[in-house]
Amino acid sequence: MINGTVRSKIRIVLADPMSIRRDVAEAIARQADMEVVGATVDAFGLLIALREREADAVILATDSEVSGLCSHLLAEYPNLIVIALSTGGGKAFLEQLCPARREITNPSEERVLAALREAIREPCGWMEGD
Repeated sequence: MINGTVRSKIRIVLADPMSIRRDVAEAIARQADMEVVGATVDAFGLLIALREREADAVILATDSEVSGLCSHLLAEYPNLIVIALSTGGGKAFLEQLCPARREITNPSEERVLAALREAIREPCGWMEGD
């Protein structure tokens, strides 16, 4: 069950830039339990994609640790999981409608996708041990 709906795959929308989107799309394509349901190059396109598709998560690139876009997405889609990858590399954050943001340390492909699976399985559950 994902966000109250029975689904076989985690549905993901990818957002800019192209190099990150391509790499992440390739990683997701190798996962039996995930699928890319949309991709966009800007915030406006992301909002349209989320309205047109039933996504469980968004993976986006950001050049800062605090993103107004993440806050906006969570306000409009409270069950959404947002993973923000730094454009400079080396940092990633998972955001949900929780009191805190989770930093994904050493954000390899495997760690980012594992954090997404954990957030889907147990929303905000990672906070209990922290």
